[in-house]
Amino acid sequence: MIDHDLPEPTSYRGQHVIPLEVPSDAWLAYHGLSYWLDPIVDGQEGTCAISLISDDGLELTCAVYDEAGREVPLADNFADPRNPDARSFLIVLREGEPNPGTKADEPVWSERVHGNSLTFRFNYTGSREVPDVVLPLEFGAPVVQLLDRRRLCFRLKSQSATSTLLAQRDQDRSPSASPLIYLHGYEDPDTGAETIGTRLPPIALTHERIAAAWQTAKTTGYFDPTVFPNVPGDQDQATRAGLIQTVADLDEATVVQQLSSGARLVIRRTETGAYTYRFLPAPSHCRPGLVLVEYYRLTSFPARYGPGRTIKTFSLLPGEKTTIRVSTYKRSTESLQKTASILDASNSETESEFARTVNSEQSNQDNASRSLEYRVETEAEGQANWGWGSASAKVSGGVSGSSNSARQELSKNLTNAVSRNVARASSRREVQIDTSLDVKLEQGEEQAVERTLENINVSRTLNFVFRQMNQEFITLLHLVDVRVAFFNGHAESRDEVPLTELDRLLSDCLRPERIAEVRDGIHREVRAIRDLDGRARPDFVRTVSGAEDDPAAALFVDPDCSSSHAGPNSVEYTVPGVLVAAGRHILRTDGIVVDAFLGEGNALDDYSIGLQTQAVRARQVENGAGEADSRLRRIEAERLELALKIVADNDSERAALYQQLFVRPQIVNQIDHAAVNALLDNGPVSQPAPAN
Repeated sequence: MIDHDLPEPTSYRGQHVIPLEVPSDAWLAYHGLSYWLDPIVDGQEGTCAISLISDDGLELTCAVYDEAGREVPLADNFADPRNPDARSFLIVLREGEPNPGTKADEPVWSERVHGNSLTFRFNYTGSREVPDVVLPLEFGAPVVQLLDRRRLCFRLKSQSATSTLLAQRDQDRSPSASPLIYLHGYEDPDTGAETIGTRLPPIALTHERIAAAWQTAKTTGYFDPTVFPNVPGDQDQATRAGLIQTVADLDEATVVQQLSSGARLVIRRTETGAYTYRFLPAPSHCRPGLVLVEYYRLTSFPARYGPGRTIKTFSLLPGEKTTIRVSTYKRSTESLQKTASILDASNSETESEFARTVNSEQSNQDNASRSLEYRVETEAEGQANWGWGSASAKVSGGVSGSSNSARQELSKNLTNAVSRNVARASSRREVQIDTSLDVKLEQGEEQAVERTLENINVSRTLNFVFRQMNQEFITLLHLVDVRVAFFNGHAESRDEVPLTELDRLLSDCLRPERIAEVRDGIHREVRAIRDLDGRARPDFVRTVSGAEDDPAAALFVDPDCSSSHAGPNSVEYTVPGVLVAAGRHILRTDGIVVDAFLGEGNALDDYSIGLQTQAVRARQVENGAGEADSRLRRIEAERLELALKIVADNDSERAALYQQLFVRPQIVNQIDHAAVNALLDNGPVSQPAPAN
């Protein structure tokens, strides 16, 4: 089998938002200031008007200052035909003096209001401890041109709280203070679309203003929050460098065109920490709301592993030899990225592709836009954006469990997204087996694995079957945390808290007499969370210790809660939280298993078969002689070992027995033996005569 590294379990974290239905009369109300721009029919050239409209009995006051900080004179009693009850003022932007020397006596104009911006300060008559509402409007073009023969209308009326900060500001004032006022934002007079007060209104979002802010952003990494509200703030040097690199390929004309048409630039950090951008429609309304923010994990466990499709078969003739080359989808970085799956890989490309797939499963793209608006201001903590629930959960009327339909929709969307991701990756995981006859090396690619195969048989073919290995994965979607947040459709309003701080959040946005009703509804909703099998899980959300009998006591998510799922071969998988979906997926791998078998046909005639038989017999005889010699050597070694042991033990009796058993052969001196034989053959040798 060709090498393959078995994957480790992977886990992806994501966030899902479910809106809560809160009665419209339950919200705290404050005096909000809205404004818009109207044309003046038959208006005098070089002038503009201001209308102050008060719907709730407070007489609105206003002071206007030019770019240099000088107060702009307001001429009283300039009627507003659309709002007859409004206090209306005229502002002279420029004055013309007759010039008889020119054609048609064209006047010579002199500007009275200089610069490209105006600053408005609002309050109301008789206010006590009420700070002014300051509205700076930077138009990006001369005021005398942009406001010529136009009317700026400002309306003060009671509106539902659009931020939890208003309640906190109001609580910091003394009880004797008069009602608080705040800047609600810009309202389009034709469509009714609202732009929150912290963002630049469409009337000031000119091409010049956008272009100037964009050049600053590309040069320094600072994105003006009034023009680019959906770009991360509190930037350090590394963040600014990352933002500059992210938008390096984005040109000024595209940004101007997109923002002028009502879109917004969204830059957010992905789950891996990298930045990405896109253009989305700007929020059209600024309405208070509560949402359940659910945090999920998608965990994939590798299960069974086995052979799949056949990718190559070939045969070697008797005695034939060849080289094979194994080419996998992991040979290059580009092909590896295209074949990555969330089941067995964790990188920015995989996570981005999966996030796009999940968002494409959203049936309502407006919900997808709202989920990104909610998510954009949060830090990158490995949390993916998994959508905005299309169904709302009721928190009044004693209804519970209505949010389960939104969870079922999320489960369906994620299951479909995982299936699509696996199918895409698996279809691209091609493994090729090439023989030396048809191999072609590719330029710029790393070398593939090469192996040499030989058929040592002389009478039969050797056949090979290559099969690609498949990995089974068990994917579990489990809910690990639940929070509650205030959100008015704009990222700046996001205020998210754990369940233990729910009372603080509700007191900052709801009327005191309605807090208990909404709190009880939220408690019923989170207690009604059901698992994959439709069972309630009372062990997931618990009451704080010591207050179990108090229905108004705070709740918390138990971090020790877990769920189990039975996989194939009776293997049990345990994950934290509540299991809401489970799936089984098969993914191709780069592993290969090879089977080899002999052909049935014999390629030799009777004579050749006989030669083969005799060759085998000769080899058997040779092997038998070798085995006999080995036995003799083994016996001799054992005899010497026995003798050494007897000597070591100094056992004379055993030594005598050893000599009788193993008789020592007589050693004959061959030289002396030869001399004796010579005397016997030639007679006695004469002795030398003695000396005289």
